[in-house]
Amino acid sequence: MTIGSGIALIILGAILAFGIDADQFGGINVQTIGYILMIGGLVGTLIGVGLMSRRTAPRRTSRTEVVEQNQTPTGTETVRRTDNDYH
Repeated sequence: MTIGSGIALIILGAILAFGIDADQFGGINVQTIGYILMIGGLVGTLIGVGLMSRRTAPRRTSRTEVVEQNQTPTGTETVRRTDNDYH
C-alpha cells in the first residue's frame, strides 16, 4: 500500500463515517465501516512513510585493510587504510 492509497482510504472512511446518514443502508453500519477504513488507511500511510524513509537513508560502509607491516626497533609498525563508502 502506498502513501496515496492510504490517504485515499482515510478520505473514503471519513466520508462514510461523517458524511452519510447511517439510516439509509438498513442493517449495515456505515459509520463503523468508515472508522475501519480510516484506521486501515492510517496504518497503511504510516507503513508507507516508514518504508520510504528507510529506503532513502544513506548507508555507510567502512572497510579497513592492512597495507604493510614493518619491523622496527620498538616493535611492529602496521599501516592500515580505511575506505568509507556512502550508498
